[in-house]
Amino acid sequence: SGTIALNAGNAAGTITFSGGASTFPAALNLTSTAAGGITQSTGISVTGTTTLAAGAGNNITLDNAANNFSTVAVTSGNNVTLRDAGAIDLGTSTVSGVLSVTAGGNITESGALDVAAGASTFTINTALLADVLIGTQANNFAGQTVTFNEAAGGTIRDVSLRNTSAVAVYPTITTAGNPTPS
Repeated sequence: SGTIALNAGNAAGTITFSGGASTFPAALNLTSTAAGGITQSTGISVTGTTTLAAGAGNNITLDNAANNFSTVAVTSGNNVTLRDAGAIDLGTSTVSGVLSVTAGGNITESGALDVAAGASTFTINTALLADVLIGTQANNFAGQTVTFNEAAGGTIRDVSLRNTSAVAVYPTITTAGNPTPS
């Protein structure tokens, strides 16, 4: 029980998970220095909240198909890619570039998302009738493109989106590879 915290200590300031699958039975905090990002080559499983901080200029790439997160919050990151084998909950996050989230279950939020400088893509992958519900918080996507996709047989059932920006644009919804009216 408790929180596991890792701070990058190598010269590049990068945190990389490699080798066998990594399982964390508690909260996981990953903080990288200004010189590096957060990457992986093996699946990560965290039952508590995962908090990621790579710095506004560094990328976070946690795109392994075996990942199984509960809640993920991004304190800082440039281009952020998250993939979860099941459902994923997005905590309060600040992304200075592009946000890409792929899940084999529902995509929900428990904190506001601030992605004002880059496009955001939310993809349901393999799950039948999953929801993308990011309409409960005061999100700021500014005038950037927000896209909802289906992939690998996944289907979106319900979508909610809240963008508090005065320059918000309509989202794009792609189903079975074909865009639908947005």
